[in-house]
Amino acid sequence: MIDYEVQVFNALYPVVAPLCAKDKFLSVQPITLTSFPTVALVEMDNTTVRQRQSSTPGENFARITYQLDVYAQSKAECRNVYAAADGQMILLGFNRFSGTFLNDPTNTKVYRYTARYQAEIDRDGVIYRRT
Repeated sequence: MIDYEVQVFNALYPVVAPLCAKDKFLSVQPITLTSFPTVALVEMDNTTVRQRQSSTPGENFARITYQLDVYAQSKAECRNVYAAADGQMILLGFNRFSGTFLNDPTNTKVYRYTARYQAEIDRDGVIYRRT
């Protein structure tokens, strides 16, 4: 498996973490929300790109999908943090294929924006924007 999850997270960290509450830029979904803004970047899928496989052992390319969740107490703050994270994901070579505000009927004081990104990555860690 081609695994560059830590490198992708670390590329976003200097841009996103300063906008978050202390220690609230996560690589897992938060179990509880205690301070805001909170951001979670999670690798949701990592599959072999079969069209780019050769007869050599090992994987040549993987198609990776990330989900980015931004939680904040105002829509404006949510958008601001999301814009910074989104810009960095695009800069890394990812395509955003979905993005939306999600309402939580049990907690109307928290805004959540969820986006998903996809790209292909080779075994050397080079990210290719999927068309």
